[in-house]
Amino acid sequence: MSRFRCTTLAWGVGALWVLETVTAQTDGRIRELTVRPQARVATEPVPHKGDAADDPAIWIHPHDPALSLVLGTDKRGGLHAYNMDGSEQQVVAPEARPNNVDVLYDFPLHGRHVDLAVAGVQAESSRGVKVWVIDESTRHLLDVTAQGAIAVFGGQTPYGLCTYHSLRAGRFYAFVTGRNGAVEQVELHPVGQDSIGGTPVRDFAVGSTAEGCVADDEAGAFYLAEEAVGIWRFEADPSAGPPRGRLVARVGEHGLVEDVEGLTLYAAGPGRGYLIASSQGNDSYKVYERGGDNAFVLTIDPAAGQLDDVEHTDGIAATNCPTSRALGRGLFVVQDGHNVAGNQNFKLFGWEDVAGTELALDVKCRVRAGVS
Repeated sequence: MSRFRCTTLAWGVGALWVLETVTAQTDGRIRELTVRPQARVATEPVPHKGDAADDPAIWIHPHDPALSLVLGTDKRGGLHAYNMDGSEQQVVAPEARPNNVDVLYDFPLHGRHVDLAVAGVQAESSRGVKVWVIDESTRHLLDVTAQGAIAVFGGQTPYGLCTYHSLRAGRFYAFVTGRNGAVEQVELHPVGQDSIGGTPVRDFAVGSTAEGCVADDEAGAFYLAEEAVGIWRFEADPSAGPPRGRLVARVGEHGLVEDVEGLTLYAAGPGRGYLIASSQGNDSYKVYERGGDNAFVLTIDPAAGQLDDVEHTDGIAATNCPTSRALGRGLFVVQDGHNVAGNQNFKLFGWEDVAGTELALDVKCRVRAGVS
């Protein structure tokens, strides 16, 4: 079977787009695109050496987008909150060892609606899930977890975590994953006057280690990254009945290489946007359609610029919401497993540098309308 490859380079603002066309006699013309954005912002490194930083999440301030926060876990320490210029705003639970973190908007807590940061924590003293209210006036996180931690897996250690707001039922959940492929879905609910607890509502499993996950509130879909296999899609609502997964992306297809790590969604209007996965084995990120059969779209392979390149990424996060002036058209956040400037940290990319002319760019922020 004969092949040839044609590569075209084009510079954009903060990005290099590489168009590679591969043709084979037996499969016709295959067109695949690789975009090479450069990071605009780097967070301060986490204080612990080695494999410490893991998963980011993005909180959008309700009134001033420039006051938004990037949350990042230090799985050897605590949960960090960063300003949009990468400087540190706060550290909470400094010995809880959070592994994954996510944000829930508009949670009803005794007559008011609050935004929550939710993380799976691995310290023996507080093993399970912890919940913080994000105060919009101070931009500080306040621990509101009932009894210190919400137990999962019968008291065992959580691995990955993501959150889900069921628009159909008006309920709020955390999906927690285990190293053995187990998944437990926990409904979050108020306890007493100002605390939040959780109740397991269903559990299921895939065949091997799975950490990264993300839920699509609008579509009622839950995506799970089985690290050596690919990306599964399940119904997110417990009312959907016994979970039946569909493998929407396989390791080995379109350059997806194990470990398949972080997952995130970029919303671009109702039903539109992208599912993005960290392909850790080749230091890239694979972009799939958010809707339909989650068809493959392109590869993100960042390049070094004023900041160093990113490698061996665990967690990722994306938003179409404007934030600071430097990141006013949405952003893509990745954990950098090899930060040239010191310990591991998180790198922030302008979404327009990722999108170029090939991906949608929609700056109508809908996070408080139930679209993640």
